[in-house]
Amino acid sequence: MMIERKVRLHTLNDIKDFIIMAGKYRCDIKVKTRNKIVDGKSMMGIISLVRHQPLTVVAKGEDAVEFAGQLDKSPYKYQ
Repeated sequence: MMIERKVRLHTLNDIKDFIIMAGKYRCDIKVKTRNKIVDGKSMMGIISLVRHQPLTVVAKGEDAVEFAGQLDKSPYKYQ
């Protein structure tokens, strides 16, 4: 299963908390902009994208739906 969500990560704490949340899941998580894709569990990768907001999160794998549920409840979800 593959899910896609838009998020906003404004501060280093937002990024840290997002990575901690993503690290709890086995699915493959990517964060992307129009022309760059990084590992969604990588602090440095996500920091390199912060100036591009909102970001698109793509999760693929068996627990991607559970991850999407957590993301939907988080303050990072782009409305």
